[in-house]
Amino acid sequence: MANSFQTKTLKVTTSITELVPAYSAGEVVVHAIFISNVTSSDKKITMGIYDAAGSLDANRKAYLLYQTIVPPYSTLSIEKPINLDSHASDTSAQRRVMVLADANSAIEITASVLVIT
Repeated sequence: MANSFQTKTLKVTTSITELVPAYSAGEVVVHAIFISNVTSSDKKITMGIYDAAGSLDANRKAYLLYQTIVPPYSTLSIEKPINLDSHASDTSAQRRVMVLADANSAIEITASVLVIT
């Protein structure tokens, strides 16, 4: 088995966007997520686990954060592992992390991801 340590970065917008993609093979572990508010006012972020079949509410499996306030010029961290399912052919069994914020380019995210294939 090969290990691939990856860093995923994203400037979050008001449209739901993929932070950690779904994989069709192997195991995926999100080790940590750092969420930074780079503005001078409070901003909200919503983050969830979705299946790979879509990004609508029907595809959401769980919220990780829901309209969570990130204070100005500060960083919120999630430092517990999040295991994401992968599946070769069934996109409804594949899991990914998606995010959105209440303002464009106010929130920047870095995720540390381990992909084992």
